[in-house]
Amino acid sequence: MIGAGIAGLVAARDLRGAGHEVVVLEKSRGVGGRMAARRVEGTVVDHGLPLLDVPRDGVLADFVVDLATDDVIEVEAPGDPSPGRIIDGAPRLAWPQGATRLPKALAEDLDVVTEVRVAGIRQDGDLLEVAQDQGNSLGCFDWVVITAPGAQAADLLDASPRGAVRASDMRAVAYDTAVMLLAGVAIDPPEWFAHRPLTGPIAYVTNEMAKGRPPVDGVVPFVARLDGDVSEALMEASDRAVLAEALPALAKVLGRPATSPAWAQVKRWRYATARERLDQGAINPEWTRVVVAGDAVAAGPNMEDVAATGRWAARRICEA
Repeated sequence: MIGAGIAGLVAARDLRGAGHEVVVLEKSRGVGGRMAARRVEGTVVDHGLPLLDVPRDGVLADFVVDLATDDVIEVEAPGDPSPGRIIDGAPRLAWPQGATRLPKALAEDLDVVTEVRVAGIRQDGDLLEVAQDQGNSLGCFDWVVITAPGAQAADLLDASPRGAVRASDMRAVAYDTAVMLLAGVAIDPPEWFAHRPLTGPIAYVTNEMAKGRPPVDGVVPFVARLDGDVSEALMEASDRAVLAEALPALAKVLGRPATSPAWAQVKRWRYATARERLDQGAINPEWTRVVVAGDAVAAGPNMEDVAATGRWAARRICEA
């Protein structure tokens, strides 16, 4: 399994439950992909997914109930702060410990290797050998599942048996970037969870205190996502340039003078949201044992949609 985001972890757990041995390889230091959280100044902020929509009969529901219900809370959010559609009737969940609570629970008893970058997939007899970027072998496997974003998945397909045509299709999947402002402000806590300014560089702001994270020394944590055009323009800019653009806009949202926050950080997502997606069945012909899952082949932008691609990949392998 290449990638320890939700698609990869769901596929890995389904496969292990069916009796397969699974190894999950992840280039980052942690698991979860866009379900990312960061500890800062005594609190936690979710700088990827604002909330998790979990349909009661969906892929993620049983995992939440079985693995991560000890501190989960349902957030009353009248609007959807995330891009894309909302799932009608789905509980909107958060974890005071951070959004990584669920992926960490999914990964807890899996064989997950972090901080390893896969660069190639080679045919080795009847098996597929996975190699890291220095060329060293990471092992030989019957199947490989790629859950990386479109461009990264395309690079891996290019370096896999008979993968060039599929790589070209994957490379055509475009993504919106996202530049995020994480800030702590000494302010009376607002009553809202999410706010969408009508104008300005900010697409939405979330009040992280609404996720069961009380203020620390009177400082309320906020996460602001800059809108698409501004994020694109500032993707390679310095943190100072991002803060100069975003902090006055956040102050305006909060209805206060543009004074310095107690703390502020910048986070960038190069592959935040896929603009269009491929059909998972079409991109994975019957003959291949290198299966693509993840947001580039999901039915929509929600984590439930992404999780469903992992389940699809697991079923494909189990039924082969």
